[in-house]
Amino acid sequence: MTSLLWLPLRALPLLVTAAYLAVLHGPTPVTMRDWLLGLGAATLTGLGGWVPLTATVTQSALLLATLWDGTQIAMPMMFILAMITLGELWIRGERWRGWVGAGAFTAAQVVLYAPYFDPVLSTASLLVTTAPPVLLGVYIRSVLRRALDADRRRDLAVRDARLAERTEIARELHDLVAHHMASIAVQIGAARHAMAGTNARVDEALGQAHTTTRAALTDLKRLMAVLRDPAAMTDDAGAALADAGGLPTALASAVARTRAAGVTVDADIDPAVTDLDAIHRLAVLRVVQEGLTNVVKHAGPRPRASLVVRAGDDVRIVVTDDGPGIRAGRAGFGLVGMRERVALLGGTVRAGTRSSGWSLEVTIPTGGEA
Repeated sequence: MTSLLWLPLRALPLLVTAAYLAVLHGPTPVTMRDWLLGLGAATLTGLGGWVPLTATVTQSALLLATLWDGTQIAMPMMFILAMITLGELWIRGERWRGWVGAGAFTAAQVVLYAPYFDPVLSTASLLVTTAPPVLLGVYIRSVLRRALDADRRRDLAVRDARLAERTEIARELHDLVAHHMASIAVQIGAARHAMAGTNARVDEALGQAHTTTRAALTDLKRLMAVLRDPAAMTDDAGAALADAGGLPTALASAVARTRAAGVTVDADIDPAVTDLDAIHRLAVLRVVQEGLTNVVKHAGPRPRASLVVRAGDDVRIVVTDDGPGIRAGRAGFGLVGMRERVALLGGTVRAGTRSSGWSLEVTIPTGGEA
């Protein structure tokens, strides 16, 4: 694509040479050989971006062809074009290629100057036509190399800074959140052991809380591993969070945890969600988990909720409840994170009050994958 952007510039030598031979050369008539050699040299200059060594050597050979009668008009332009191509050779090619091209260009000039060689003027002409493009090419190549090295160092610095930031976040998660979650899990386990058999509903609630806490710890460990090593989050790792066969089970588990928290949930989940790709499956799982968690947190005691998941050209997830329609405070991080996740997939999130309760509607386009 970048090469195509430079095509107009590549055609410029051909246009300038044609203009020179047509109207800018002076009163001397132009021969067909001038046209052939001039346009040939201009074409080679245009091709110098792809085959600079071949173009330089061929242009040097074309300069020797000006020894024929009737080709004097094209010679000055051919020298200029050869110098341009030689400079580009030193910019683009390896150093040995540059020396080969410079040698071919110099040898062609020596042959041209041989019939009337002058030690001072001819040597000066060789230096004037050969040294500037070589020096300019070396300079531009060094500047480009330093620029590329600077870009590479900047990218490495940014990557190191991001890695350090992720490592710090992972450390804080481990030292604060994971530590407290582990303490909660231990305390719930002790409570289950101490109160075992005293009340069936209490046993069930404590068991559910213990399972949820252990699952949260597992997710935290996975998150900390990804923060420390982003390469660990491969497609397989993402799919493991919500693989095709495990998605219905994961959704059913989310519904079961919500029911264990005292919410009556009517769930209607389309089996076609298993046909979604791993990224969409994961998004569906996280949206359902967040939607049901909001019901538990905000819908009040013993609420009734409804969950509908439909898959087709779009995935549509609707979570409603009969709790108070007004949620205290501003939107939490869960809803903000849900909006960001869905927006990355081109979807929309609508959340707000309804006639009798709260409603969350999420639409995620799939392109007809399901």
